[in-house]
Amino acid sequence: MAPKRKEPKRGRGRPSIKDDDQVRLKLLHAAAELFASYEYRAVSIRQISAKAGVNTAMVHYYFTDKAGMYNAMMEQVSLPVEKMLNEIAKRDDLSIEEFIDSFISAMTENPWYPIFIVREGIIGEGPIRDATSERLRSAMGPAMFRALENDRINGRLREDLDLSLVTMTLSSMLTFPFLVRPLMEKVLGLSFDKKGLKQLTAHTTDVLLHGIRENQNISREQ
Repeated sequence: MAPKRKEPKRGRGRPSIKDDDQVRLKLLHAAAELFASYEYRAVSIRQISAKAGVNTAMVHYYFTDKAGMYNAMMEQVSLPVEKMLNEIAKRDDLSIEEFIDSFISAMTENPWYPIFIVREGIIGEGPIRDATSERLRSAMGPAMFRALENDRINGRLREDLDLSLVTMTLSSMLTFPFLVRPLMEKVLGLSFDKKGLKQLTAHTTDVLLHGIRENQNISREQ
């Protein structure tokens, strides 16, 4: 009978193979919650480890340092959104309506995404800001521009509009509700459940495409 195979010894302080993925996911989840509430420089490895209920050495074991952990956390939070954006950006028939619907649906499943994008990609500093800004530029930009260009080609968008400015306006309309969600729920009584998000999608599309004036014949110069 062949001798029983011995399991390789673990290094001191390292998790077992069975627990390896679970510990890593705990750290990533803890990091996401903390980075969603505080900017990058205000969160420490010790805080992340304590929230995850593991030793600080685990952060270095899995991610080398805080920057490595942040990048890994951003990958986990961003990939579902970026995958969706990259897929719809390839479509020649993508419209503004479909883009808005797809984006808000993705934000519903990944509520931390807009918080990270604004906090670290716009307000943040250094390499973290540069990396986050690049993620936004390479994912959201192409999909939104494709939708705007398709609508212009098909006569659904005014020729005199600057698409860069329209992109800025639409980006604000899409991300702001999620950035201030607690305030909107408390002050305005808005709901972010399935029904509320459906209303938000319809409202955003309607206001962007048709404006808020009752008389559409009023001169644009007034």
